[in-house]
Amino acid sequence: MAALESSTLSSRRAWSVVLRERESWLSIAKWGAITGFGYVIFANLMNALVNLLTGGTGNLTQNLVFALPICGSFFALFFALYTAGNQAARERTHVAPGVLSSVLMLVIAQVVGHFFMVSLGGAQPKTTTTLGTALVSLVLGLALTLGVGYMGAFYGVKNKLKAMAQTR
Repeated sequence: MAALESSTLSSRRAWSVVLRERESWLSIAKWGAITGFGYVIFANLMNALVNLLTGGTGNLTQNLVFALPICGSFFALFFALYTAGNQAARERTHVAPGVLSSVLMLVIAQVVGHFFMVSLGGAQPKTTTTLGTALVSLVLGLALTLGVGYMGAFYGVKNKLKAMAQTR
């Protein structure tokens, strides 16, 4: 009973207390890096599959069947954000490391993906980037990351507490 009460109380600690612990930052770095690099590898495989299917010259705007691997990469992003939050939160029994692990996962995926991403061949739609569109995409991306990461972290802590209650 004492072990369950101490873990329950540890999940109710303030974020500032949890984030001062060295183990929390190790968990954030570990799960953020694992899922970030895993996502980049998967996204590269999906982009290579698109290039293989289209012969590197296909136009994705004319044949949407070739966009299925891109949809797979999008769902993999959600899965990676959720997993990063879930595993870090489960490991530390607190939501804070999970949310920050998801943010770190996205940062790693964006930085590594910028340098090592397989580019799609063929005709691409013209895009223009302004400061406004960059800010909107930043805000939406961060909101998505925080939301999915928090959801994963919440269920990570919940499932760990439930499992600990069943084993006593």
